[in-house]
Amino acid sequence: MSSSGSRLPGDSESADRHKSEERAEARLSGDLAARFTDYLDAHGEAKSEVVREALDEYLPASERSQYVLPSDPELADAYLALAGEEPRTLSVNMAEDILSRESHPNTPKELIRSEVLDPLAASGLISVRCGKVGVRPLTERDEIAEGIDGE
Repeated sequence: MSSSGSRLPGDSESADRHKSEERAEARLSGDLAARFTDYLDAHGEAKSEVVREALDEYLPASERSQYVLPSDPELADAYLALAGEEPRTLSVNMAEDILSRESHPNTPKELIRSEVLDPLAASGLISVRCGKVGVRPLTERDEIAEGIDGE
């Protein structure tokens, strides 16, 4: 058996692209397989690129964040969509627009308040009062760790 493993001809062992990348495989059947094939045919895109884009949309971006975030990945993504370096105040309507567009595109806008803003307010990172949303600025994890260590 060759020692090249998953390398392509001409790849050196130190340049093995599969050592730094995660490989994922899936079998599709039924309606999902048909929709996938139809999409590929209609758009002329590579299967792997479509799967990468879909996973990028599906998986939360917040899991490896440098900031203090809620433990729920969906709430973390919502907070990241609203927060910045400075405190921020938005109307509830504007916050709902941002969240329905950026972090929760599959949640009907009329449910954003109860399913996203209210739980996020319970985390203490935002407040919702009198039709306004107050958003605390992003806090880096290192700042919290330094405060705990007394540095």
